[in-house]
Amino acid sequence: MPRTPLRALLLGAAVLVSASATAEPPVREARQFEVSPFIGYRVGGGFKLVDTGQHVELDDHGSFALALDARADESTQYELFYGRQSTALRADALAPASIDVEYLHIGGTVSLDEEPRLKPYLAGGLGITRLSPDPALGHEDTRFSVSLALGVRMPVSRHFSLRLEGRGLLTPVNTDSELFCRSDGSGAFCRVRVRGSSFLQCDFLAGAAYVY
Repeated sequence: MPRTPLRALLLGAAVLVSASATAEPPVREARQFEVSPFIGYRVGGGFKLVDTGQHVELDDHGSFALALDARADESTQYELFYGRQSTALRADALAPASIDVEYLHIGGTVSLDEEPRLKPYLAGGLGITRLSPDPALGHEDTRFSVSLALGVRMPVSRHFSLRLEGRGLLTPVNTDSELFCRSDGSGAFCRVRVRGSSFLQCDFLAGAAYVY
């Protein structure tokens, strides 16, 4: 009789050891955040003057950007995007002037596929455009804007990926808008008057993403 409880105890211990040996290891918590600096080349951007019908154009020039992403679920992320370009504004009626064009957008990304070597995604955002001209041209101007991007992630290691992205940036301009206005001894004036224009630029970006 004493042997029966002992045998039951040994059998239960063996079952527990076997179950713990075959149990799957605990699932590691998914990585939550991603930081991606970019360098790129931005093209486009211009206005049509109301007074003369001429076009004011921005030179195509290099740019840089930074994206901060936070995981929403397995295929989507929230994203804060900042991009900047330092370039020149040119027109027949105006002397060339330096100008900085900045974008700050809040949006997100959606994965289109989950292949291990290549991960395409779609991104978009809403925010503001800030046009900061040379002080001689006038004061800075801030407008609402939207963006849409198509990109791809190429994982290099567990924490690093390469990112390539093409992003379109659209800033609607209201009818009869005035930009780069300033005041001097002769009174207030605006260098650029536009009518029903849309300020459109495209960024071609390459960067590296750190995931943690």
